Amino acid sequence: MNRTGLLGILMAVAMAACSADPGTSNTSSDPAEQASAPTLLNSHVYVSSNEVNNHVIHFARRSDGSLVEVEKIATGGAGTGEFKPLSGQASAPDTLASAGAITMSRDWRQLFIVNAGDNSVSSFSVADDGKLTQIDRQPTGESGRPSSLSYDDHSNTLYVLHTFGPNHIRSFKVDAGKLVNTGISTTVNTGQLQRRVPVQITVSPDGRFVLVNVLYNDFSPPGTTPKVRVSANEDNTNGLMVFPIADDGTLGTPVINDAGGAEPFALVFLNGSSDTFVNTLAKSDGVVLGKLHADGTVNVSKLASATLDTTEAPADVCWISLSPDNKFAYATNFVRGDLTSYRIDGDSIAGARDGLGKVEGDGTFIADGKVSSGPVDSWASKDGYLYQMYPNASKLVAYRMNGEELEAVDSVSIPYNGSIGITGY
Repeated sequence: MNRTGLLGILMAVAMAACSADPGTSNTSSDPAEQASAPTLLNSHVYVSSNEVNNHVIHFARRSDGSLVEVEKIATGGAGTGEFKPLSGQASAPDTLASAGAITMSRDWRQLFIVNAGDNSVSSFSVADDGKLTQIDRQPTGESGRPSSLSYDDHSNTLYVLHTFGPNHIRSFKVDAGKLVNTGISTTVNTGQLQRRVPVQITVSPDGRFVLVNVLYNDFSPPGTTPKVRVSANEDNTNGLMVFPIADDGTLGTPVINDAGGAEPFALVFLNGSSDTFVNTLAKSDGVVLGKLHADGTVNVSKLASATLDTTEAPADVCWISLSPDNKFAYATNFVRGDLTSYRIDGDSIAGARDGLGKVEGDGTFIADGKVSSGPVDSWASKDGYLYQMYPNASKLVAYRMNGEELEAVDSVSIPYNGSIGITGY
């Protein structure tokens, strides 16, 4: 081919690229259709791939709730891949058995992610267009697998929760994204319970408390014989721990609370509230509405069941997101591979609709005798869309919230089985 012919091809390719709209798949030349096409918003979703070479997958959101992948940025650390440390399974969804493996500061300018494969944490700055720049990566100082984290903007402290103790909680001071290990460790073990397994750490919106959900009161690591697994908050009332936060970010003596059911997993505060939250109870198959008081004590509502159709038990209720108006909560049922919506009314919560968002996996994952797509974390946007991860199906599905219903609007690919952790703004 001569130089003139090659130049012509390159110019044609360039013109096509310049005319393409990255924010929409609509290529129609009809002005009316173009005017109604969804536009890119300055709103973004971030997923932890948890691959052996861990990455943050960054998606931009369109006005119709659909997603477009923008970048995939290495954390510099290692995830667990498809391996599930808690169970010892070579390949299974919910690899970290946690909620909150990735989180952001409240001004959306900083992003943090755990690297459970090498026991480290990575930090990123977030630009105006949502793009990420890595700032730091630091070891947590523990070998117990970091699984969940939460950032306190009031004291610029990042709290990192580990699956195995005894030093479950480590903290970092954050300065312009740089992570400085405080050297302070905190346990969730109590008295004779020296092998507790926590799953989520959350800073209350007012920065006064750190809340920790504990899944097991006693748990023997994979390979241990005989195998021991004792559910937290089943024959006791010690599944939710509330640590007061001092002005410098250090944690005080915890208040031990009744979580409202067996195996508390993930909690989320109502939008705009610092004292009211929804908490999931995995083994009890439901959710409760909690009220946090100034002394660190918690009152909980009656359990609302995820199993409106009793033939579909168990559900294994694990993750939770809220509608922008706080009228509905949407809980992820790990065993069933679907979601349940709950109606929130004052101090009460009740099941509204189950069997939502059912996605089939590849048939290889069996939970409690049922084939499941192993849905894990979800995230809700302020304009009414829910983003739910299904790692055994390699899918992140976008739903429009419509009261007790969810309407699917898009689906994008995520890494198989290992992906866990989602956040955004």
